[in-house]
Amino acid sequence: MKMYGVTKVYASGAEALRGVDLSIDKGEFVFVVGPSGAGKSTLLAMVYRGMVPTQGQVWVAGRNIVRLRWREVPLFRRRIGVVFQDFKLLPDRSVYDNVAFAMEVIEASRRDIAKRVPLALDMVGLAHKAQAMPGELAGGEQQRAAIARAIVNDPLIVIADEPTGNLDPDTSMDIMNLLCDINLRGTTVIMATHNQLVVDRLRRRVVHLEDGVVVRDELRGGYCLEA
Repeated sequence: MKMYGVTKVYASGAEALRGVDLSIDKGEFVFVVGPSGAGKSTLLAMVYRGMVPTQGQVWVAGRNIVRLRWREVPLFRRRIGVVFQDFKLLPDRSVYDNVAFAMEVIEASRRDIAKRVPLALDMVGLAHKAQAMPGELAGGEQQRAAIARAIVNDPLIVIADEPTGNLDPDTSMDIMNLLCDINLRGTTVIMATHNQLVVDRLRRRVVHLEDGVVVRDELRGGYCLEA
């Protein structure tokens, strides 16, 4: 993934990103940190084509996705898994059906769905909760279900926007260990977070945003710049 001169100005005139240049290699695990309003969620949305920049280019898997036609966007998003802070599970569907939905929207065959959904649930430790409803799960279990949905299509990149924001410290580390396992399988993970404990403990690459500008890009960094 590469960004060149990415600027995003909203209709209100607010400038979320300013001239961002960023390169993330396949298989990296990158934390995006910074205060609220720094542009973290906007940067992540650029990667899965949730929005387009006002200026600049975003390249993913060898394509400038800014130039994608709208009909091409769903096909592109098959290669990206997204995990949100508030899980975004469908409350009237079982855990199995929530994960299967990610395959149904790309018109996967019933055979593939029946094969891959159980594998994804097993990977996140929820095989025994396949028929449970989201409201019957604890917060960490709901996030695991959301991660299963994000990985069931074997994406190149997993985008995680504050995935531990609603979880207690122990559950947060369980989720982080799961994301690390996914990363070890070769999937690129890009995660926006305010969780200093997680960032300081894992010591992965840290991209720090302030007022829409990258002010620090550090390998094996902590949440804050060390003196």
